Amino acid sequence: MNDRATGRAHFQERAAERESSAERSAEARGERRFWLWTAVGLGAIAFGKGIREPNAWSYTQAQLDYSAGFMRGGLFGTVLGHWLGLNQYAHFAVVSTVLLLLLYGALALLARSSKLAERTPPGELLAVYASSYSVSYLAHVNGYFDVPLALLCVGPLIVRSTGWRVLAAVGSTVVGILIHEQFFFAFLPLLIVSVLFGVATAKTSVERRVAWGGGILLAVVGVSMLLYCARYGTVSEVQGDRIRQSVEQKADYPVNALMLTEMSVSPHENMKIMRSQWNRSTYIPGQAESLLMFAPTAAVLLWATLVLLRRWRPGRYRWIYAGVLFGTLAPLSLHLMGWDKSRWNELLSLNAFVLLLVVSQQMGNERVRLPVRLRRACLVVMLLNMATGGAMLDDRHIRPFPLLRNPDGGIAENVH
Repeated sequence: MNDRATGRAHFQERAAERESSAERSAEARGERRFWLWTAVGLGAIAFGKGIREPNAWSYTQAQLDYSAGFMRGGLFGTVLGHWLGLNQYAHFAVVSTVLLLLLYGALALLARSSKLAERTPPGELLAVYASSYSVSYLAHVNGYFDVPLALLCVGPLIVRSTGWRVLAAVGSTVVGILIHEQFFFAFLPLLIVSVLFGVATAKTSVERRVAWGGGILLAVVGVSMLLYCARYGTVSEVQGDRIRQSVEQKADYPVNALMLTEMSVSPHENMKIMRSQWNRSTYIPGQAESLLMFAPTAAVLLWATLVLLRRWRPGRYRWIYAGVLFGTLAPLSLHLMGWDKSRWNELLSLNAFVLLLVVSQQMGNERVRLPVRLRRACLVVMLLNMATGGAMLDDRHIRPFPLLRNPDGGIAENVH
């Protein structure tokens, strides 16, 4: 009898453990689904806060091509302009929006392949970026070259093999810099770091040499392309006049005269213009205000990346930490080249998110428990992101909640 009673007790205990384990698994799946749909919902709101039609600057930039000779920023219009009829604004708006949606789709695909939600349950980190002002601002710059350049950066990261990633990254680098030299400063460092991750995951000396060689090759290709564009891509006055006449004749939408003027500005002249911008009394306060919109998201995502790195490579390859920091902060170098401060700060958050996904991608099926302080910070940053609004391009302002308008605004203005 005692043996039977003991056996029944063990059986009931095991059954209770299985039931408890099943309940915990169901609860974990439920939490993961909750944060997944939270990320989708917050991402839709963030997208709705910023989305708009392409502006005259981006439309004019897309009209530039090689019809008057080689020039910086002419590849996009040369390859797609005539084929897709981008001189028609309606066509340009559709193509730009499709590219924007493809970028968000590529980020979602990279997030899925990285298994970030499963690795860092229940998955708040996805919601942090989805709710961010970076998502809103990317939607706001619909039509700008920022979108296809970011797409060219994310594409190679979906490739898992180091060798194939190197080939894809080299192709993206050449095309990206020919579209706009912004790619060199904002995205090339991230691609180099992602290739060098192959050094840490290599199982043979050959794989390790491929990773080191790939990183060096990317740097050499990037510098060579940048110098070539700087030397041969500057537009002369004669070329500028021909391009202006061509663009004005074929465009069915008002062009941006300033954009057509600035295409003939040399890198040396541009640095003089930037020095005058740095001397403005409002430059530093404006930078600080812009960083407040984007830095909290970037800081939390970078924190999470460092947590994963400590678990993945706690002792060896300390240079990876410096590489992640370098790749994340790389877009800030664009403040030396142009004055659209929020565009560059928005890329700071994007790079932080992409590098988090790439690090998660390298870790196999290992799970990492996030520190409690980090999870609390995620919630705080999500709340900040949802409440964030402010000045954008073309004197527009983003409202904290999208699509809302004050119906009495016009009446009140007329009364007063």
